[in-house]
Amino acid sequence: MSSLNGLEEETEESPLLSNNVTIISLPSRIEKIRKPHVLWMLIFSITLSSILTSTTAPLVRFVLDIVCLEYYDDKNIDNTLTPPSEEDCKITEISALASKYLMWYQMFSYLAATLSIGFLSTLSDYHGRRFIFRLATLGVIISFSNVIFVYHYWRIVSVKFLFVGAIFEGLSGGVIAINTACHAYLSDCTRPENRSLVFGIMHAFAFCGMTIGPTLGGVIVKSTNSVISVFYFVVCALLFFLVFVSFILPESLSKELRHQRRVSSPVSSISPRHLFSSLTILKQEPVNYDEEERRNSWSSRNTMYILSVIYLIYRLSQAGQNDIITLYTTQRFNWSTLENGFFLSLQAFTRFIALILLLPLCRLLQTKYLSSYSHSLDIHMTRAGLIMEIVGFALFASAIVPNMLYFACVINSLATIATPAIRSLFTMYVLPTQAGQVLGALSVIESVGSIFSPLWMNPLYSWSVRKGFSEIVFWANSLLFVIASFLAFLIR
Repeated sequence: MSSLNGLEEETEESPLLSNNVTIISLPSRIEKIRKPHVLWMLIFSITLSSILTSTTAPLVRFVLDIVCLEYYDDKNIDNTLTPPSEEDCKITEISALASKYLMWYQMFSYLAATLSIGFLSTLSDYHGRRFIFRLATLGVIISFSNVIFVYHYWRIVSVKFLFVGAIFEGLSGGVIAINTACHAYLSDCTRPENRSLVFGIMHAFAFCGMTIGPTLGGVIVKSTNSVISVFYFVVCALLFFLVFVSFILPESLSKELRHQRRVSSPVSSISPRHLFSSLTILKQEPVNYDEEERRNSWSSRNTMYILSVIYLIYRLSQAGQNDIITLYTTQRFNWSTLENGFFLSLQAFTRFIALILLLPLCRLLQTKYLSSYSHSLDIHMTRAGLIMEIVGFALFASAIVPNMLYFACVINSLATIATPAIRSLFTMYVLPTQAGQVLGALSVIESVGSIFSPLWMNPLYSWSVRKGFSEIVFWANSLLFVIASFLAFLIR
């Protein structure tokens, strides 16, 4: 039989679907579904943030419980004392000890992440984004599995063994590496002019997850009457997540591009002396001022340094904030894990509203009234956000009933509009080709602030709770933002 267009004539023995159709159509459909896309990261953000933030309040409660058991176990040398009750664990000595352990837990995690994040970010360009997702997720799983281990064997290893899990999480990059890889994945999938919008949408989805997570954790604790049940849930969820990033999530960086980068720029070792090299861009004078203005104005010449101090103050306050609030409300108002979960959910939801509604509204007002000054809106939002931080922390400190704390939370969370405004100002005062470098400097400032935040806040809380005026930590934060607000009014 002759063939037509290279195809044989069909007979009664011919299959209903030819091999050609099967081979060509099926893989093309699978590849189309598994194509790298922004939507993968949006699902990624809301899911992972829900899982991780469900442990925020339970972790503080867990440390309080273990410290309480250790505290009374040391006194129960002859085994004559009964196990401590919930009321026994609310004494100031236990709250102060828990604050100290939480400080070291966070500090070890952030310090290890600071040492590893630069190298891991470089590896993502050579081995792909999924490599970082797998490694960082595995580190978080080890950290939470270690919490479960300490729960069962605290008499053998003590609460200090939690620091081992924190170091593992930090060295694997943890949440910081996952966040960095998410931004890199989105950069691979979008054009440069659309990235700022896509980044904002991803952050909004993350805040949606943060709204769900704390309440979810509180519900699990209340329904099971056990704090440790949350960590079993999270470890199982993260194992499913690890399978997802390993076998389902498509890689956004092609093999050819990864090979090209390995050939053109081999991976070199990174030593600690290179960690702060990106900060050198802060030495240059801002490009948004003319020569005469820079020469005659001290604040104009030092705008980059002023912004750096403001952003550092933000990180010094934010990184250790939620642990202190949870300790404070548990000790002062006798809040349960569920009530603290509601509070943290309100905090995340308010920040979500600020990014989705308030920030676009401010941009709309800019186009109508402030179009002649491209960066004036960012300056106004920075000042407004810093003033709201002052008011919010002052309300925290003076709250005598729980409802005042909720009101303070809303005011304090709306201040999040200052964070994107500060980032935008940094890019305004450098050349367009230096935007990546200045954002790298911001990452270093953020890491340093995250390390030192619990290092000053937790000891202050431990000391003040022993003295009987635990609210002083909020007055101290308010004072920090008074300084930041003063600096913000120097920017022109």
